[in-house]
Amino acid sequence: MNVILLLFVILSAMFASASINNMVSVYGGIDYFFDKAGMSDFVTLTLNSDGINPAEDIINNAKAVKECFREDIVFYNAANLKKDGEIYVKFENPGLMTSISAAKLTYFSGDNEVITQISPGRIYLGGVLNDREKVHPGDTVTIELNGLSREFVVEGFVKDPLFGSPFLGNPRMLMSDEDMEYFLSNETTRNSNTGCVYYINTDDMKALKHDLTAITNSLFGESVSTIKLTYMLDMLTAALMLVVGIGLLLISFAMLSFTIKFTLNEDFREIGVMKAVGLRNSSIRGLYLIKYLCIASIGAVIGYAGSIPFADLLLESISKRVMLGNDNNALIGLVSAAAVVGIIVAFCYSCTKGIKKLSPVDAVRNGETGERFRKKSVLKLSKSRLPGNLFLALNDVLSKPGQYVSMIITFTLCILLVTMLATTSNTLMSDKLISLFGETRSDVYYISTEKIMETMGTDDPDVLDKILDGIEDDLKENGMPGKVHVELMYTLPVEFGNEKMNVSMQQCKATKASDYQYISGSAPMYANEVAFTQKVLDELGAKVGDKVFIEINGEKRECIITAVFSSFNQMGKVGRLHEAMDINVNDASSAMAFEINFDDHPDAGTIEARIEQLKEIFKTDKIYNCADYVNMSTGSAKTMSEAKDLVLIIALIITALVTVLMERSFISKETPEIALMKAIGFKTRSICAQHTLRFVVVTVICAGIASILTVPVTKLVSDRIFAIMGAQSGFEYEIRPLEIFAVYPLAIAAVVIVSALLTSLYIKSVRSDAMGNIE
Repeated sequence: MNVILLLFVILSAMFASASINNMVSVYGGIDYFFDKAGMSDFVTLTLNSDGINPAEDIINNAKAVKECFREDIVFYNAANLKKDGEIYVKFENPGLMTSISAAKLTYFSGDNEVITQISPGRIYLGGVLNDREKVHPGDTVTIELNGLSREFVVEGFVKDPLFGSPFLGNPRMLMSDEDMEYFLSNETTRNSNTGCVYYINTDDMKALKHDLTAITNSLFGESVSTIKLTYMLDMLTAALMLVVGIGLLLISFAMLSFTIKFTLNEDFREIGVMKAVGLRNSSIRGLYLIKYLCIASIGAVIGYAGSIPFADLLLESISKRVMLGNDNNALIGLVSAAAVVGIIVAFCYSCTKGIKKLSPVDAVRNGETGERFRKKSVLKLSKSRLPGNLFLALNDVLSKPGQYVSMIITFTLCILLVTMLATTSNTLMSDKLISLFGETRSDVYYISTEKIMETMGTDDPDVLDKILDGIEDDLKENGMPGKVHVELMYTLPVEFGNEKMNVSMQQCKATKASDYQYISGSAPMYANEVAFTQKVLDELGAKVGDKVFIEINGEKRECIITAVFSSFNQMGKVGRLHEAMDINVNDASSAMAFEINFDDHPDAGTIEARIEQLKEIFKTDKIYNCADYVNMSTGSAKTMSEAKDLVLIIALIITALVTVLMERSFISKETPEIALMKAIGFKTRSICAQHTLRFVVVTVICAGIASILTVPVTKLVSDRIFAIMGAQSGFEYEIRPLEIFAVYPLAIAAVVIVSALLTSLYIKSVRSDAMGNIE
């Protein structure tokens, strides 16, 4: 029993030390990283037009700009970067190539050294390219851009504060000036693939945003506080581990309380004798405190030692992208472990107050007064048709519910933690979230950065129609005719009263504004009606029914706000134009995937087969069904799934330990009853079955409680996660009944049953003549 209690203390100390340390490292580390890298107050990413950047004069003339640094870049897409002749990393947004001399931030290598020079033919990879399962330092990659090709040796991985988070899918590559000049020698690259990153410092962020609304070629423009939010999933993972650590500590308290009370009941004779010879209550309590202080101290030391590699494991993913600056790891770990010891000892002291009620007479009476004023049994055997073992098990649980409370709380929490994370992970991979990307449900989603760049890099007003017609022609030629459309995003200045800001406005000419979901108001019905997310309305200080001015095609147009919706795009800061609003498609700043709807309305199996066929036709693997497209777009389902798997393993370990501890305690406490049952003819296997069935009954109760609480608890926790990602409401959770209400509860139940059954085998050692044994 003491060994199991020690294991709980070790786990509590390990999780508390590791998770608190990680919280400090992540939250403080991001600020430290941004400071060391020289991140500015505001960043805007722009696309050049025919090699000229119209944003330059606007920024230079903006009064709110205190200082500004420009970083020249070249855009590329996933198809331009290959390893062994194959695309090795998929990403949707255009990536950025930067020469080391043009860099305006301080970039760090994987071992946190400042990158100051890069030899020709060498390259550093950042963002989602930092996939060490697919590429390693020393490997060779090839960049093919507009007819020019060059091989590079991967020098290492770059830690990029701006685009290092996987939430922003614009991976950066750092190379030498010579290699950058090689790619810029191509005229098409200079005219269509170049842009700039402006790092701007200001004393008046509000005025700066107002001044920069004149920039129409901005692909991205956010303050440093918003950029930090792109690392929020790493922060949430650290916070989740802290919650698990606190949960383990609470479970340790429950087990500790049970253990202490059980020990006091077993030691009534010794306590009575100690009181008879003159020891005071405080002295006797001190003896028990020393015992549990030793257990807590040993557990804390081992837990602290285990927290060091465990913390490194939890920080492994973010430490690849961020230069963490927590130099107090050891101190924080020691303080956390010491806090666990202090809390446990204080809790033990409160639990030993039962010593006051024991007296020397209890030692004589074997701890019993012989009096009982209520019936012990709840069920009546004469009225029950249940099998004998099940009747005894069910009657034990219902007659003495107090001794099973700690188990019910523990098992229910374990099931809830796993089902909550599973539901969140499943939702992030569900087609139910497609509306949060401002897109309609379609059969197939085809991502082609090259085709989108063609639209944005030309003055031909018909280029988009030609691209859509070309895709439809390819579909028809291959026996799968269908319609194709795409959502375009325009960065437009929006003005309300004295407030002015750039907003990414979505529009699709082939759909209707009423085809999308809104959380309040009504869909735009006319060209002068618009909808915004709540974040945009809050920043503007506007509401449904107000009129705003939007600058489109060089003129201000008055529009009425008719609806509010939720979106993951642009961290939740987007709007929607009516399909009849006249706007030049060449002014689009970005676009979503091409959406394909087949004319014959095929079933899911046929769609999957056609997806494989389309991958061959278009020579790309970036073609998805709705669910896979959502999974790829969120980019966070994998993080949640890994967290769920870790918590599931921890939950199974906890349930096993609690079951072993409780069953061993029951056997010790009920030795006389077990001996009596053996004396009157009960076989050992029958008694083991009865003890095991008690845990089955408890697990069924826990599964029922968890089933009722799963949905509200998931909403309580996960709604905050989605709100951080931009979606404050207007989405539906993906509840998979078989997985949530059967698989995980049965997994917990299986561990409980096996642990209980194996532990109950100790009943073999109890003999029928042990009925009077109280030693």
